[in-house]
Amino acid sequence: MDRKDVYSLLLLAGGKSLRMGKDKARLLYGGKTFAELIIDKAKEVGIDRIFVSGFELEGDVGEVVWDRYPDRGPLGGLHACMKEMETPFCLVLPVDVPRLSPEILEELLVYHERHRRGLTRGREIPLLWEHGVRKEPLIGVYPVAMAETIEEMIKERALPVFRVLDRWGYECFLRDIPEDQILNVNTPELYKRLLESRPDGTAEGRGGKMEKERVQILKITGNQFQEKEDDVALEYQYCLRLKDGREISISCTPTHMEELSLGRRFLLGDLAGEIKPVHADPVESISLKKIFQAAKEMFENPGTLFSDTGCAHSCVLMMEGRVLCSMEDIGRHNALDKVIGYALKYEIPIPKCAVFSSGRISQDYLQKAIQAGFSVVLSRAAVTGSAVALAKKEDITLLGFIRKETGNIYHMGHVKISEK
Repeated sequence: MDRKDVYSLLLLAGGKSLRMGKDKARLLYGGKTFAELIIDKAKEVGIDRIFVSGFELEGDVGEVVWDRYPDRGPLGGLHACMKEMETPFCLVLPVDVPRLSPEILEELLVYHERHRRGLTRGREIPLLWEHGVRKEPLIGVYPVAMAETIEEMIKERALPVFRVLDRWGYECFLRDIPEDQILNVNTPELYKRLLESRPDGTAEGRGGKMEKERVQILKITGNQFQEKEDDVALEYQYCLRLKDGREISISCTPTHMEELSLGRRFLLGDLAGEIKPVHADPVESISLKKIFQAAKEMFENPGTLFSDTGCAHSCVLMMEGRVLCSMEDIGRHNALDKVIGYALKYEIPIPKCAVFSSGRISQDYLQKAIQAGFSVVLSRAAVTGSAVALAKKEDITLLGFIRKETGNIYHMGHVKISEK
């Protein structure tokens, strides 16, 4: 089942904003309103059913829902929106966290999808994000079935959110990130601090490495030179230390470094006794329609680094027709390593997945994919003759030059391509 059929976004935007003195939903950061930023993050992780609590936004941004029980705080908004939803779960987010990373939301959703637990009575419980300092009751995944209990408890008076959570039960997903990513912007002073930070998100966090930088160039147009600025990707020299004492230098884009390390170490046989891949029977077939949908997404919505610099490869992890993650790097092998590391980190069975690269498939690239456990390898670029020979030898389904509705099947392995 697609994520969009399971989760809705519940955006809490109707607070009184007394300390801020103005509507937080309309505050601007990086050229967009806070509300637009949060909605964009939800769409980035595959949620397109949007419910906005208590605030009328311009444009067709989703369904605006007004509290059925006024002055009940966040619980009033949770209750009213849940009553309008058709999905079984909702991702709850406040409007005043414009720097919250989509990567955190993706990890939260993946954890919920893979480790969803119920109480002894069989009902689902909320999954809250905890970042070491505190638990965030308004950043998490809630079962929509809670609406009746919330209504029962808030009919007479406003209550803290944790009063309901303690009664219903909940669990936490622990993930620490830089403090500035979870900045609740609810005062003019904090808004000023936010505006002094970088809106383009090119730093991984305080003290982190940068993905790109702006340089002065001479733009050539015909026989004319014009001074301009341009974004260029940065290379980060990462030293990977193995158990046997060896050190490997990797020139890479400094994002998802944990996944890069896990993927490369796994392929080098350096994770024995630490992490075991999830074993599963290989997928029997893969939908051509889903392949074209992923290709369309890669063309129309390339990664930020590629969009800004033109200097990045993408690698996508697909399972059951759904994109689980998309990794960028200046090196196509690094992007593959990050995808493999992501699968290992979140216990995703690689034999049931396909890997989709923006770059060419050479023999050494395909060998790495096979070693990781993939039986389906896709590319929107070329495939080498040696890669085709290896695919035939190992019975790997290999496709190249995939565009929106075209592509080449170089070998149909034991995983078949279905038309639907």
